[in-house]
Amino acid sequence: MELYIIRHAEAQPLGEGGIKDDADRPLTEAGHAQCRSLATALQRHGVRLERVVTSPLLRARETAEGLLKNLPPPFPELHTCDHLEPGGKRRKLTRFLCGLGVESVAIVGHMPDLNLYTGWLIGSRMAQIEIAKAGVACIHFDDEPEKGAGVLHWLVTPEWCQ
Repeated sequence: MELYIIRHAEAQPLGEGGIKDDADRPLTEAGHAQCRSLATALQRHGVRLERVVTSPLLRARETAEGLLKNLPPPFPELHTCDHLEPGGKRRKLTRFLCGLGVESVAIVGHMPDLNLYTGWLIGSRMAQIEIAKAGVACIHFDDEPEKGAGVLHWLVTPEWCQ
């Protein structure tokens, strides 16, 4: 399996525009542009996604939707997974991903959970992996994802996408 771990794009700060709940923070215009650039870069590098799984928080959903609408058909299925919320459980997320039965999946979530999950998948609790907003890490598994079974193939920032 190829797992693409994507941090949500740039979102409006809490308190701006009357936003009182962190879960309700929408993407900024720059964040929407980051989604377009990310989709273009993934296409350019031959990435074909079968599924996209997102956190239910608005900024992650908008990132996933922005990515999907800028990919060519056939469009990957979009799923929402509560285990991608901040503080979600790694093992439950991994079981969810294994249950999809696909070879290529992207997940869209939040820091610091994504860097901890990435380290867990490649077998290092001490890994210092920093995924930038609208950045993506590609982890390869010979079979299904599980603790320590992944190999980090690449990690890129939004600047790489331009």
